[in-house]
Amino acid sequence: MADPHPNRLGPAKSALARLHELLFRLSPFYKERQALQARIALQEERIGALTALLSSDRRRIAQIRLLSDVIQNLKTVLDQPVAAQLVVNAIRRAFDCALVTVLCLDPEHKEFVALAMAGPARSVVPPSYRQPVDRGLIGRVWRLRMTQVANDTHRDPDYIGFSGQTFLSELVVPLIQHGAIKGVLVLDHYNEGAFSKTDIATVETVAEQLVDAWERAEYHQRLTDFVQAGIALSTTQDAQAATEQIAAIVQKTLDARFAFVVLLDQDGSLARQATSGNAPSLARLLGKAPEDDPLVQTVMNTRQILRLRDFRQSPLTSHLKADHTSLKSLLAFPIRLQELSIGVVLAFGKRGQPSFTENDESLAGLIAAQAAAAIESAWLYQELRNTLSTTTLLYQLSIRIMLSDDLAKATEAIAETALKLGNASVGGIVLFSPDGEIEAQVEVDASGVEAGTSHPLPLIQQAMQTGQTIIISDDRFSSKVCIPLQTQRRTYGALWLDIPEGRWYNSRYAANLQTLSNQATVALERLILLTETRQQALRLETAYQDLEASYDQTLNALISALDARDRETEGHSARVGKIARRLGEEMGLTAQQLKALERGALLHDIGKIGISDTILHKAGPLDSREWEIMRTHPEIGAHIVEQVPFLSETLEIIRFHQERWDGSGYPAGLVGRDIPLLARIFAVADAFDALISDRPYRQGVTEAHALEYLRSQSGILFDPQVVEAFENLLAGGKLDDILTGT
Repeated sequence: MADPHPNRLGPAKSALARLHELLFRLSPFYKERQALQARIALQEERIGALTALLSSDRRRIAQIRLLSDVIQNLKTVLDQPVAAQLVVNAIRRAFDCALVTVLCLDPEHKEFVALAMAGPARSVVPPSYRQPVDRGLIGRVWRLRMTQVANDTHRDPDYIGFSGQTFLSELVVPLIQHGAIKGVLVLDHYNEGAFSKTDIATVETVAEQLVDAWERAEYHQRLTDFVQAGIALSTTQDAQAATEQIAAIVQKTLDARFAFVVLLDQDGSLARQATSGNAPSLARLLGKAPEDDPLVQTVMNTRQILRLRDFRQSPLTSHLKADHTSLKSLLAFPIRLQELSIGVVLAFGKRGQPSFTENDESLAGLIAAQAAAAIESAWLYQELRNTLSTTTLLYQLSIRIMLSDDLAKATEAIAETALKLGNASVGGIVLFSPDGEIEAQVEVDASGVEAGTSHPLPLIQQAMQTGQTIIISDDRFSSKVCIPLQTQRRTYGALWLDIPEGRWYNSRYAANLQTLSNQATVALERLILLTETRQQALRLETAYQDLEASYDQTLNALISALDARDRETEGHSARVGKIARRLGEEMGLTAQQLKALERGALLHDIGKIGISDTILHKAGPLDSREWEIMRTHPEIGAHIVEQVPFLSETLEIIRFHQERWDGSGYPAGLVGRDIPLLARIFAVADAFDALISDRPYRQGVTEAHALEYLRSQSGILFDPQVVEAFENLLAGGKLDDILTGT
């Protein structure tokens, strides 16, 4: 059908043609625009990648700083909770986590316990939070001994969340020390995929540093505990008690489950044993015959520390049986004293770890040294006690013999002492006259002197003829010992003892009995010697007292001469000496100090011998040069007296009597208690006497005014305690006779 309006299509076709032509002409610009848009998109993509890389680098730098800060901070931290809190705080800042937690292992209950927390979500974890070791992501770490990460917790079947919180990412890093898990470090984040491989590596490094810090803290604490225990051990005076303490110290310091210690006794046998911990089988096997045990003998014969991860696999310990598998690790070392082994220490079962460590070896060396010192001290103390006991018995015997004029009584005393010294059950003495007749005899046992005469006469005759001690084992229960009583002049008889088997185990007993026999045979001579010694001592004491009196007379004469030269102070030194002595008595000085105080007071101005009369007797005040010369008299006096031995104790008064409490004195300007006590006491006595004494240029003040002056200068010129003591002395009327001249 024809178009009813044919003229209408013409203009439309024309416009369409012009549009096509225009689009054709614009097409290059369109393509360029498309290319430009593509380049812009590429640049935006590159900028996005660079921005992401920059963000990653910034995060990595923050992590490196974290690692550096943590390492530096942990070096000085010796407390496990503090170290853990430092770590969680730093990780929280670096990784922007919702929650960071350190849980440490409680091996006894097989649980992880919350130790430190940080992050906005930390309130969801109770302070006493515990989790079984076999649950959650932590349980997987426990089983696999390696880091575990869940970047989408919804898809991880092992993840266990907290009520009211939705963490989409969790990272769990084990804290491993010497192959054993000590705890875990847990990071929780609100976002999925929050932890990259770089993040994991950083956190693992921080975890290693935390474990190192824990180990240092643990070592420091064990060392501190050891030092404290060592102080107590060093004061132990009984060898068996010391052995038991060593075993306890070993178990605690090395964190062992069981410790066994065996030590030589002074007779050389491995007689002293001690254990700490619960291991009945090991204790029984080791304690049965330690001198024959191959492990004990091997350690005794070496200087080295033996460390075994599993002693059950060593031929050296194949005879031992562990009570349970946790006792399988072993640390063994000798206790050596003066290049000789005196004992062995065996530590079994390192707590919380598969075996003992190098740190434990270091501590073992310290334990061995401390133990050796303690045992030596106990031995010396025991030897001292034995020596003291023996000396006491012998001294008491000497007194009894010396006070007894009866030969029978003296013989009883000797026999009773021999019974104690020889640790015997029964004993006796038979004495013979020069013609072979029994002159005295006695038999004693634990109940005292017996009337019996069952002496082993053949044995006694044999000992007297040979001049030697004879020991005969009657049977397996006792031994009979017979010791001749003889001097170079003659043999008087013999001492005999029945000693139960097991008691005669030390040469010390033989030596003690020989000493006793020697003492008994010279009892009369010794009595005479003691009498003469007493007389001589009395003469020496009298001579010493005469010499002391002569010294004092000489000093008084010398001081009188000095007082005559210095007319202003005539009699002053003698009075001050008496006052100072009374003051020294008030302050509880010893007799020797009182004598030194009295003599020092007399001699305090002896140095004025070296001062010219022009200065000493000058009517007016001294000028500066003269005053400097006068101030030298304490040193001059000290130089004079220091050549006289019996006056050496007076030097501190002569040299320092012009020193003052506040340091204003001379010659050294000493302050407070740096001034010797005797000089401080003298200063108060000297000042008081000077104040109450008349001088050509002034009238003496009253005692009350003088005391008031001392009070006012207490703590300035004078020692407050000395002033207080002087005030008590004066108030009690203890100076009245000196002050009144009566």
